[in-house]
Amino acid sequence: VPTKIDPYYLSDDHAIKLGEHLKHPFILKRIVGQSGMSYGALGKNAITALSKGLAKAGTWMNTGEGGLSEYHLKGNGDIIFQIGPGLFGVRDKEGNFSEGLFKEVAQLSNVRAFELKLAQGAKTRGGHMEAEKVNEEIEDLIRFVDQLQQLGQKPVGFKIVVSKVSEIETLVRTMVELDKYPSFITIDGGEGGTGATFQELQDGVGLP
Repeated sequence: VPTKIDPYYLSDDHAIKLGEHLKHPFILKRIVGQSGMSYGALGKNAITALSKGLAKAGTWMNTGEGGLSEYHLKGNGDIIFQIGPGLFGVRDKEGNFSEGLFKEVAQLSNVRAFELKLAQGAKTRGGHMEAEKVNEEIEDLIRFVDQLQQLGQKPVGFKIVVSKVSEIETLVRTMVELDKYPSFITIDGGEGGTGATFQELQDGVGLP
């Protein structure tokens, strides 16, 4: 009997395990998932459809920086909760990061990992994370990642855009010196879409 091979499915031997040292690691069986797209950008119908479709496909969806909505959970699939500069979903009334709210999110079984959004390559104006908007220096960032890993006992990584090799070298060197590492690093490119720019630039988004 012919065996059907799924090229997008990872066997147990090849599955990617994020956060192996944590109480609740995230095992990826699919090599394709959904990158961050916020509820505010897509709306309830699109988020609901994506949630159900991705769950049926056995892969994950990233909430985008707008936080987790009830519609992300409609499919009962795996969620990567993205934390942007606005700290939506994990901030107190004063706008500061809340350990208590973060723990509440981490306790949700569908939330399998967290991603800190530092920059986005697809956005060329309003949505791009400018340097002055990133409050943490590299060392503070690594320590914050470690703090979140310990609080939630789930994988925590971050998304960056590579602009200078020297910056990546500094990042890696700092991780080695502190002996603290993110569970994953997402390297973002310009292949996404955006509405946060001029029409002239929006037409060219997605080009290498």
